[in-house]
Amino acid sequence: MRILTRQILPALLAALGAVLLWGLLVRVTDAPSYLLPSPASVWEAGWNDRALLAAHLAATMRIALAGLALGAVCGIGFGTLLGLSGTLRRAAEPLLIASQAIPPVVFAPILIAAMGFGAFPKILVVTLGAFFPIAISASAAMRDADRYLVDLLVSMGASPVTVLRRVKLPGSTPAIVAGAKVAASYVVFSAIIAEWMGSSIGLGVYLQRSQASYKMDQLFAAVGVIAVLGVLLFWLTSLIGDLVLSQTRSTRNRKGV
Repeated sequence: MRILTRQILPALLAALGAVLLWGLLVRVTDAPSYLLPSPASVWEAGWNDRALLAAHLAATMRIALAGLALGAVCGIGFGTLLGLSGTLRRAAEPLLIASQAIPPVVFAPILIAAMGFGAFPKILVVTLGAFFPIAISASAAMRDADRYLVDLLVSMGASPVTVLRRVKLPGSTPAIVAGAKVAASYVVFSAIIAEWMGSSIGLGVYLQRSQASYKMDQLFAAVGVIAVLGVLLFWLTSLIGDLVLSQTRSTRNRKGV
């Protein structure tokens, strides 16, 4: 009930206000439908095309979820390595930052041309987008771990693996969750870009076809579906992150660490 009143209800009210403002703008400006369709016409187009939209949505969701999961696993693993080795961190972090200066629209066609038009290169594009914020968050949090606890365990003869398991990894969990939330807001965009570069199904393909046929109501409907999907993935990541944080806190309380 608290989630409903604190998160879902305000978001729904904000979305309703945006739709009302949109409808008012259409009425006041008397904009032609091929430039700015009304909310009613967009809803009608989406509803009439719901079966096709659902198929494209399912394809994009599979790519986005797979890329987010793979990016989280790789990001946490690589961030852990960076947190354990200062030399590796100093060498790798500039390369990671440089990789983020290249937008997905640039390296997506390279990956697809090299690896084909299957699902894996598209998942890889999403993975690369999700990887960076999680890896950087994990690396920074482990680097800034509680020095008192680290020194205490080291003085007691604890191995680096024990220090990692008992202090660094649990202490970096909030930062990793925050990085995963940032990554979740990128994965749908990355999936759409990957589908633009070469695919036969997905919301990116639906957007291209709607734009090519000048069906702006369908185009707006697809944009609305993409926005909802992005919000749902963010909320799902937040929910999983809250569960992980709760479990981490309870475990540390039981162990007294």
